[in-house]
This record gives sequence, structure tokens and C-alpha cells, in this order.
Amino acid sequence: MLTDSSVLYVRGEDGINGVPLVWVIDGECLYDIPTWAYYANMFMLSDEVIDISEEHPEHNGITVRFIKNGTVVDDFQTSEYFGSILLSNPQVLNLLDYPYGMYVVSPHATFDGEKFTILNANMSSLLEWHPIQNRQTDNT
Repeated sequence: MLTDSSVLYVRGEDGINGVPLVWVIDGECLYDIPTWAYYANMFMLSDEVIDISEEHPEHNGITVRFIKNGTVVDDFQTSEYFGSILLSNPQVLNLLDYPYGMYVVSPHATFDGEKFTILNANMSSLLEWHPIQNRQTDNT
């Protein structure tokens, strides 16, 4: 059973980079965290998320099941807030793939389908891309 702490990327000395994700509904950035690459795939590529909280009454939050092509990927216990977002069919984006992604801190950003707008900063002074950043899509 996965939890918030198991999917949260913590930089170590292993040279592995985390994947910064954001969950967007109707253009509003609602939640963002760095995740381990394996879990980023779960969040981004699952085609169904269902509520299985009744199977885990001991958990004070929401338990969801990620499914891809009819196969269970994993179960995840999280907060009511994040669980509700996951169950609302959000758009899940890798922040490295879009302009101004490195500045996103939810809920102070929006997404227009091409780039992020940072609501609590003067964007004229912000770099569109991190100077040493390769977009994830450039690496495939």
C-alpha cells in the first residue's frame, strides 16, 4: 500500500532525479509534488482511478486504486484533498515539459494547455526554462 511519503521523491546521493508533477483541473494547478519516476508513471499513465476507501476504514483519508488497461497498478492512501483531486480525472503534467513549470507552486499557477502562468510573481523577470534543463520529452 502506497502512502504520500512513499511516492514523495527525496533527493539522495544516488544520482536519480525525481519527477515534478502537478495536478490540474480546469486550468487550475491544485497540487504539486516531486515523485519517484516509477510513481510518476502511475500517476500520469493510469487510465482509471477508483475510490476503495471502504476497504480501508482505518485510514483517515481516501484510499484510491490506480488501474491501467484493466490491471491494478497500485493502491494509494492519501489525504481527503489529494484523493478528491485524483478522483476528479485531473490532467497530470510533468512540470519539466512546459514553460515556467519550475516556478509552479499550487494553487498559485494556472495552465493554458501550453504553458504555466505564475499568479504570485512578475513573470517578465522569470526564465521560461531552467538554464540547464532538458525537457523530459527531449530525452525520449
